[in-house]
Amino acid sequence: MKKFIKCEKCGKKLIERLPSGLWKFVFGRNPDDITKPPVKMLIKGSIKMSCLKRSCNHENILPYFPNSDDFREEAPQSGLPE
Repeated sequence: MKKFIKCEKCGKKLIERLPSGLWKFVFGRNPDDITKPPVKMLIKGSIKMSCLKRSCNHENILPYFPNSDDFREEAPQSGLPE
């Protein structure tokens, strides 16, 4: 089963998340060869992607690591007395 990530604002399908964690982005139609889209990418890493719907254009942040908030640290402490 395909897992598509949708725009946070309007719900339009943006990109597919593969079981390996890679992103798969396919866009457009080639009138000469219907089986081969003009844009096909596999992406490893986090993505900042604008919604493809013209009336939305919301910028979505798609983290590579599923629970990336777990890795955020609080502001570093200097360790020096104030």
